[in-house]
Amino acid sequence: MRQKAILLALLLLLTAACGSKPDPETPPEIRYGEDTCDRCLMIINEARYAASYVTGSGDVRRFDDIGEMFAYVSEVPENVVVFWVHDYDTEEWIRAKEAHYVAADGLRTPMGFDIVAVSTQERAESLAAETGGAVHTFSSLMELAAVGEIELAHEQVE
Repeated sequence: MRQKAILLALLLLLTAACGSKPDPETPPEIRYGEDTCDRCLMIINEARYAASYVTGSGDVRRFDDIGEMFAYVSEVPENVVVFWVHDYDTEEWIRAKEAHYVAADGLRTPMGFDIVAVSTQERAESLAAETGGAVHTFSSLMELAAVGEIELAHEQVE
C-alpha cells in the first residue's frame, strides 16, 4: 500500500513538473470560434480585434475586443508579464506596448470599444484620418481604462 502511495505521489509530481507555463516571448494561442473572452465570455471569432495577456503566474487571458482587455485589466488588477494585440490589417500578433492604436466610432469592434491596433505610427495616423478617429498609445489607453473612460477613447484627446 505504501508503494502505491509513493508511486502516486511521484506521478503527481511528474505531471505537475511537465505542465508548462506560456512563454512570454511567444504570442498565446487563440482558437477562434472556440475560446471565449475572459471579460464578456463571448466566443472570440475575429483575430483582427482579439487581444491577450500573460500573467506572472502563467495564466493567459484572452479577449474578443482590445477595449475589453484594457477594461478587464483595470477591473481585475494582475501582475501582467506581456500584453499582445493583433494588427488590424495583417492580423499578426504585436506586443501591445509597441503597437499604435486608433479609436473611432466607424471601426465597429465586437464589443463596441471601437479600438484597433496597427504596427506603425504612419498607419495609425492614416487610419485615424480615414475614420475620423483618435490615435493612442498603450499608455494613454491604460490611463483611460484606469479612470473608467476607455469607452471614450474615440473622442479626440489633446
